[in-house]
Amino acid sequence: MMKKVCMLLIFVSVLLFGCSNEKKDLKEDPGLYESQKIEVSSEENPELVLSVIDNQDEVNEFVNTLEVDNWRIVDTPPNSTKGYIYKMYQEDTVKLGEPNTDEKGLKQIATIITYKDSPYIELRTKKLQLNFKVPKDVADYLSNKENQKH
Repeated sequence: MMKKVCMLLIFVSVLLFGCSNEKKDLKEDPGLYESQKIEVSSEENPELVLSVIDNQDEVNEFVNTLEVDNWRIVDTPPNSTKGYIYKMYQEDTVKLGEPNTDEKGLKQIATIITYKDSPYIELRTKKLQLNFKVPKDVADYLSNKENQKH
C-alpha cells in the first residue's frame, strides 16, 4: 500500500512540477513518459480506435509535445463538449514470483480527454482524475488528431 501511495505521489509531482528535458531523466519519470502505445478515439464513438501511435519515437514526440510542465489544474468550464480520448499504455511489469515471459502485455496507465474548441483536458489514471488548462498549441495539437487517422 505504501509503495502505491509513493508511486502516486511521484506521478502527481511529475505532472504538477514538470519534467526535465534531459533524455536521461525522461526514462526515470514514472508517468506519461513511460508510455509505449497511444490509442486515439473520439468521445462520440469511444470503442472505434481512429489511430494508434506505437512507434517509440512517435510516442516520445507526442508526450514531449504535451508540455506537461505548462499544465495548470483548473475546473473545466460547464457545458464543455468532450472531443478526443487518448489512452496511454505501457508494458506491464513482472511481479516477484511471476514467470518472466517475453510476451508481457500492455496495461493502460492514463487517459487524456480533450474538449472541443477549448484549452482544457481531463487526465485520468487508475486513482486520479484531474482537469487542466493546457497551452493553446497543445490544445490545437490534441484537437487535430483526426488528421492522423491510420
